[in-house]
Amino acid sequence: MVVSADGSAVPNAAGDTREVRVEELVGRRLCDVDGRKVGRIEELVAERRGTDWVVIEVHVGPGALLERIVDLSTLFPLLSTLERRLRKRYRIPWEQLDLTNPARPKATVAAATLGRVDA
Repeated sequence: MVVSADGSAVPNAAGDTREVRVEELVGRRLCDVDGRKVGRIEELVAERRGTDWVVIEVHVGPGALLERIVDLSTLFPLLSTLERRLRKRYRIPWEQLDLTNPARPKATVAAATLGRVDA
């Protein structure tokens, strides 16, 4: 999804200008192509390209929630305790998402192939 500086949607390569609001996605449960639960969408990452903002990936899972709430550098003494939870974090490229139904977002690939981030 590309959003221009004035907030209007910019067509993608297929000419699609459908808007999806961030608040419709954050907190939604994401499933993979086989219907298996991956986790909840906790964060969207965008970068500026000219005058547009382009969403490049989403962060999913309990570790992504923790990443959103707290700067991990402040948790250094607790990392060993949280290590197992922090491993459950995925960075999923925007191109690997199917948002035809924003209420039920899906990854277009199997969970085993998603970009897992290890703490």
